[in-house]
Amino acid sequence: MLLLLLSLLTLSTANITGGGLGAQFKWVDWAQAKDVAAKEDKPIMVVLHKTWCGACKNLKPKFAASKELLEMSEKFVMVNSEDDEAPISEADFSIDGGYIPRIVFVDSKGTVRPEFTNKARPAQYKYFYPAPDQILTTMKEVIKSGVSTSKTEL
Repeated sequence: MLLLLLSLLTLSTANITGGGLGAQFKWVDWAQAKDVAAKEDKPIMVVLHKTWCGACKNLKPKFAASKELLEMSEKFVMVNSEDDEAPISEADFSIDGGYIPRIVFVDSKGTVRPEFTNKARPAQYKYFYPAPDQILTTMKEVIKSGVSTSKTEL
């Protein structure tokens, strides 16, 4: 019982409340994400955002309201990194700068996959997604590519 309580206390607020991105998503803390991804053979989607960021505030209600994102999220291990939570400060997640919000995809083995970008954005902001339809496009690309050890069908 004490171990369960301590585990709950170590979860970030963003993972419990969704940090504005929606509590209905199955958010996983970065510390456990790679293990869950390996066990479930799923890619990881990491959403890096800040509480004070205007672009983040604009994206959050759209993200939370998207039934399509919620449905597609079942095929991913979802990580919600708010403010200074891991993995935002890891070098692998600053692929092309530190702008926010950024969405970065990681394969089921824990390797950041920089090739999965928002093709609708200019090269200097290729991990910026201002709308759910753009996120869905890349999520579908990730699944079709089979970045997990076995391919997941759409």
